[in-house]
Amino acid sequence: MVRLIWRVTGVGSEIGRAIAERFDHEAAEVDAQDINCAGARVFRMTERRGSMARIVRYEHNGTSGWGELRDEQVFPLNGSFPEFAPGSGNTLALSEVKLLAPVVPGKIVAIGPGYKIYMQGGPEPERPHYWIKAANTVQDPEGEIVLPPGLTVNHEAEIAIVIGKRARKVAPEQAMHHVFGYTCCIDVTAGDMSDMLAYQQSQLFLDGKIFDTFAPLGPCIATDLDTSNLRIQCRVNGETRQDHRTSDKLFEYDRLVSMISHVLTLEPGDVITTGSVPGVAPMAPGDLIELEIEGIGTLRNRAVAG
Repeated sequence: MVRLIWRVTGVGSEIGRAIAERFDHEAAEVDAQDINCAGARVFRMTERRGSMARIVRYEHNGTSGWGELRDEQVFPLNGSFPEFAPGSGNTLALSEVKLLAPVVPGKIVAIGPGYKIYMQGGPEPERPHYWIKAANTVQDPEGEIVLPPGLTVNHEAEIAIVIGKRARKVAPEQAMHHVFGYTCCIDVTAGDMSDMLAYQQSQLFLDGKIFDTFAPLGPCIATDLDTSNLRIQCRVNGETRQDHRTSDKLFEYDRLVSMISHVLTLEPGDVITTGSVPGVAPMAPGDLIELEIEGIGTLRNRAVAG
């Protein structure tokens, strides 16, 4: 759970409050012992529970940057993930920028199953399956999902956890301190799922997630988001195919982060996709896929023939 708090050094509290108000936070802390002799301003991000922010990565005039999205405005930030400070650049209209994947993960850990509905009243597993998707799978909002020839390729609508602090063998009660926020992920998967048993015995059950462009992410990272009962919808060409709520999740996210951190170390920027909601279905070239999650926004990508 992360809140951006702007610690202002070398300036008066009036400027601190002004910065806080600009970025829609409740307060900016001023620490007299941090004032340096030159009177220069230094901004730090500290970690704390608080109000939600939406962090975006964008391209403008050929340069990429980070910003905080509020309504249809992007407020530039200095720094790099996960440490940011208020930028000196002008506020940009969302329509002026190209949104990029909000994080560039070293790895994506995909899991499944993620929802109780798949159990059909049967016993719940102690842990899910894990798959690793490399950085080559990441795609930007509005980017193209390239469908390999000769394969059935499916959309899977998922809420994704973005790691903000290194996590290795963390306890569930500490796990959320390692989470920066949440984003949307279309976990694209190759394989014919019309016969699930045959699919699970096929090669694509092992490696059907690793093709280029098979992990669109975005449009932002929402911090301090209450994920207890979010609606997740996936529309294809305007038709709703997936519509479910996170209240049905099999694994609470603190438990999920903890379990995975006992298998492999999670680094800042890594992403955990938390399993698809029901309604997974094939895509065809030309299809427009829209994944909408309450509190985060809508991720749009178009499928094209490879």
